[in-house]
Amino acid sequence: MPRVIDNIRKLAGMITIASPLIAGMGWGVDGLARAAEGQLQFTLTAVVEAPITDGVKHLLILSGHGTFTPGSVNGGGGYTYLDAATKVPKTILSTGIWKATEVLRWTPAEEGATYGRIHPGVLDLRVDLIPEQGPVIHGATLRINCNVGVAGIKNKDPDTGEPLAEGFWLTIPATTSFGPTTAVGPFVPRDPILGITDIGE
Repeated sequence: MPRVIDNIRKLAGMITIASPLIAGMGWGVDGLARAAEGQLQFTLTAVVEAPITDGVKHLLILSGHGTFTPGSVNGGGGYTYLDAATKVPKTILSTGIWKATEVLRWTPAEEGATYGRIHPGVLDLRVDLIPEQGPVIHGATLRINCNVGVAGIKNKDPDTGEPLAEGFWLTIPATTSFGPTTAVGPFVPRDPILGITDIGE
C-alpha cells in the first residue's frame, strides 16, 4: 500500500509540472473544448506603416491574441503608434489597447490547407481602439493574414485575388482622429515584413 500511495504522489507531481506546458501548447481541457466547438486561435505581433502626411511617418506596433469562430470573437491586445520621422526615442502619438468586437469574414487558405496545427487564412475583424488618452475609436477594421511559407501556402485577397503579405492591415474610420491625426492610413505591412501572425488550433 505505501508503494501505491508513493506512486500516486509521483504521478500528481508530474501532472503539476506538466500542466503549464500542456496549457501553453493548447493541449489542455480548454484546447480540447475549443477544437470541439470549431474555434481557432489568432496571435500576432507586427509593425505596419501608413503613408507619410504632413511630415509624419506613421508607424504602428500592434500585438494581441484571441479565439474566434466564423460568427464570434474574443480577443484583443495592445498598440503603440509613433512618428518614425522623429529622433530617438521616437515620438509616441498614441498608445493603448484594442478589442475585437465582430468577425466580418474568415477566409481559410485555398482548399482549406493546413500545416501541422496552423490553419492559414485571412481573418477580418471589427475592432475598437482604446487609447490611454483621448476618445475610444469605434468601428476600425483589422485584417490578419497568416501565410505558411515553409508549406508554400500564400493567401490571396478574398475580393481581388491578389497575393497577400504576412501581417495585418488596420483601417481607421476616415472621420476619426487617431492620436493627433485625422484620416490616417490605412496601415499596411512593411516591405520587408517585420513581425509574424499565426492562426491555428
